[in-house]
Amino acid sequence: PELLILIRGMVAATRSVFFTLCLLVILLYVFGIAFRQLAEDTKVGEDYFSTVLASMYTLLIDATFMDNLGTVVREVGEEVPVCAALMWLFVLLSSLTVMNMLIGV
Repeated sequence: PELLILIRGMVAATRSVFFTLCLLVILLYVFGIAFRQLAEDTKVGEDYFSTVLASMYTLLIDATFMDNLGTVVREVGEEVPVCAALMWLFVLLSSLTVMNMLIGV
């Protein structure tokens, strides 16, 4: 019976988790386009933001999951200071807001 209770809880939370992840993908896409445009013709743009998909990957791994965040923000900030501020805004929105919504579900 305990296992069934856990499974029912997971099934009940599936809809909320789906919409939270959809919100995260929308944020990744919008900010990925912004970073692709702002970092164009820079070394950082070639390394991290060469395409929208590469931008989304960088934002997901380095900013949402906060793997190596300080190094990436420092490199981006040296070449394009606006992108560093935008990355901190993305971290605020994705990691601290959306991911906490996911945990709260």
